[in-house]
Amino acid sequence: MSEERSSAAKQSLQKVENLDIGALVIGTVTGVVKKRPVGVSIWLLGLLLAAAAKGFAVDDQTRESYQITLQQAEEVDNNELAKALRAYQRADEQHYNSKGWFWACNMKCQQNLDKANMAKQDVARVQKKRDGIMTEARKEVGIWSVYGVQDVRNAFWSAWKSGKDFAARYTMMDAMFMAFRSSREESMAQMAMKLVMQYIINLTMGLIGAFFYFIYNVYYLVISYGESALSGLAFFLLVLVAGMSTVGTYLFAIYGTVAGGGLYLVKQAAKQAALEQERYPNGRPRSVQQGGRPGPGGYGGGYGGRPGYGRPHGE
Repeated sequence: MSEERSSAAKQSLQKVENLDIGALVIGTVTGVVKKRPVGVSIWLLGLLLAAAAKGFAVDDQTRESYQITLQQAEEVDNNELAKALRAYQRADEQHYNSKGWFWACNMKCQQNLDKANMAKQDVARVQKKRDGIMTEARKEVGIWSVYGVQDVRNAFWSAWKSGKDFAARYTMMDAMFMAFRSSREESMAQMAMKLVMQYIINLTMGLIGAFFYFIYNVYYLVISYGESALSGLAFFLLVLVAGMSTVGTYLFAIYGTVAGGGLYLVKQAAKQAALEQERYPNGRPRSVQQGGRPGPGGYGGGYGGRPGYGRPHGE
């Protein structure tokens, strides 16, 4: 019986040692490429666009006109818009402070509310003026220019940062709740693994949500640059493919790293179990406690050392 267990342990150890994680990954990737060549080609095109697309250069005259118009928009932003925002903030504070109990609003409160609404409308008017100047400047260069592509890149990395910040923030909250709910039987390694998996889930949700927000910003930029319907649609689709490829590649790399680490840990655990089985074919020897606890009245240790089961001497 012990020989059969030892032989089975050797076979299990050999299977574990023959497990090649790299070959498994390569085989999986090769199978995906063969089954979905069109999807893989689009994915590679998206990565190429995300890495190498810079936009078309503009001539010196167009660049100077674009920069002058941008300066006008910055002046409106720094002067008129900042002044309008300060006025709206003061009016809104006055309206808030004039409220009574349970948000009751008397005549004076209503007057302050009207002033706050007028200040808010003034902010919207200045913002519309600033956006109009920006639109005129962007129409001169177009969305396909280096300026348009750079604005798209800035929007993407801003959304990317917000998605990662979302994951970090919610993972911190999950760690706090996990510390309260954890039992004594869980080890630090188990808690760390749960936290890693929760971070991956939060990161996936955050990046997907940020990606949809980025796509909305791209639509707004295409409209702002004044592109035609066909040109704008082509640019939007290319950006969509590039963004999906970048986010998908990042998440795939994260999942692959975690899966590879998990397979490595499983491999090491199986290897250790096979070595233990080979070393102790009949199972680990168990230590037996000699003697029992004496019972009351001088009784000896009886069955399992429980008092009351010993027999007195001489009986």
